[in-house]
Amino acid sequence: MNIVFPEFYDELLEMECKSKGCALNFNINLNGVKMKFNFYDIVRFTQDAKSDLEEYGFFRDEDAVILPEVTREQIYKYLSTLS
Repeated sequence: MNIVFPEFYDELLEMECKSKGCALNFNINLNGVKMKFNFYDIVRFTQDAKSDLEEYGFFRDEDAVILPEVTREQIYKYLSTLS
C-alpha cells in the first residue's frame, strides 16, 4: 500500500489539526488514486453537525471520517483499511 500525504502536512499542521479536531478537504494519494477526506474527531464533528443543523436544518458531509484524534497515525490507520 502506498499512501502519500500532502507535502504541506508537516508536524506543525498535524498539531493544529489535532488541536482543532479536523482536517478538511484533505487530499491524499492512495495507491495512485487521489482521494479527498474530511477528518474529524467526535467532538468537532458533533459541533459542526449541530451548528449546521441549527443554521441550515441539515448536516451533510459525504467525505467525513470520524477518528479518535486527527493525527497522521490515525489517518494512516484508517487508510490502511481501504485497500
